[in-house]
Amino acid sequence: MSDKYAVPNKLPGKTVSVLAHRKRRILQDKATLEQKKKLKTERVAKAKQHHKFRRAESFVMNYIKAERTANRIKHTLRKSNICDTNDSTKVNQKLLLVMRHAGKKIFDETTNKIMKTLHMTNRHNAVFLENTKENQILLKVIEPFVVYGYPNIATIRELIFKKGFARIDGKKTPIQSNTMIEEQLGDKGIICLEDIIHEIFTVGPNFADVQNFLCSFLLSGPRDGWKNKVSVSYKRGGEYGDRGNGINELISRCI
Repeated sequence: MSDKYAVPNKLPGKTVSVLAHRKRRILQDKATLEQKKKLKTERVAKAKQHHKFRRAESFVMNYIKAERTANRIKHTLRKSNICDTNDSTKVNQKLLLVMRHAGKKIFDETTNKIMKTLHMTNRHNAVFLENTKENQILLKVIEPFVVYGYPNIATIRELIFKKGFARIDGKKTPIQSNTMIEEQLGDKGIICLEDIIHEIFTVGPNFADVQNFLCSFLLSGPRDGWKNKVSVSYKRGGEYGDRGNGINELISRCI
């Protein structure tokens, strides 16, 4: 047979070249991937090493803030002579609506405990309180972090219908029917939402039971934002503290 029709012993040179290029590209991709992993590891290690170094001031700043808050509380109580619990002055029984508007992180232990007691652990939590002497003392202590005032019936109804949740077996549950209310508060003569609204507005004999039944209201920031400085009291042209009837206009912008 002639050599003209013989099968070659190796692949054509062009094919061999394509396979070689492909192998080289695979090796290059692996090398690139390993290089990226190495650089990422070095960046993470460098970042951790960077965060280990902190200025001395950063360690004590939280304690300084807590100490300032504690001193402010003592000064407020001393100035207003509100520590005198023997004062037999008749307490105004009006209803209060309190909203925590500031203090994403509060470093003072006393303030944190009061916020937890009043179920205002997060910013923009709102609760109804009876305007007693004890609650006035608590509000004086946490005043820079809250706004409060006297809600009208429309504000109460709007809060309960739009933001109302019940606390059943320790869980936050949507109020889906009057049957749920009757099961929890029926023995108190409260069987529907209107009964709850009436009990809250009048600060009736079952006010505490209704208060325990309802979760704190989670509101939003005002639609137009805060118009004045939140670190200045309302009486001096700021935002925090007692707003009186003005609380209704603010809450309408937060719902």
